[in-house]
Amino acid sequence: MGGRAMIGLTALSVALAALFTGCSGPDVTFVSEGSEYTLEQVEALHTSEAPPPSLAGEPVADASELRRDVLVELRSRGDEPAELAEFVTRSLADTGRSVLYYGEAALVEGTSAWILLEVWGAESGTLDSTRLWVFERESGAVVYSSSNR
Repeated sequence: MGGRAMIGLTALSVALAALFTGCSGPDVTFVSEGSEYTLEQVEALHTSEAPPPSLAGEPVADASELRRDVLVELRSRGDEPAELAEFVTRSLADTGRSVLYYGEAALVEGTSAWILLEVWGAESGTLDSTRLWVFERESGAVVYSSSNR
């Protein structure tokens, strides 16, 4: 390959690397491994899955925009994450104070469920607290919830 072509490929590689590195999606975890949990295990998950540094401590004023970015990211990851994004959009109104950072499709106490973790904060504060939701997938009914400050 000639020098000019090699320089062109190198420049293209650098540009693509910058594009993919600089435009990574928001920090949201989605899990679908067929896990089964008791309510005690779900609560343990709540304490072990901390919000990502890109969300924790951010101003609550940015929560709606961050939430939108997370939901767009989930919709880009395939059918089941998109189904979760649609569920969140329909079932959890945007209060301008919380952002989903973890979603899982699992069995909880034998029920097919969505497990959601979100970071939230006081109206004029920062995203510094977490909330756990467990919803029955079919009906959308709340199975369990808890909050940590």
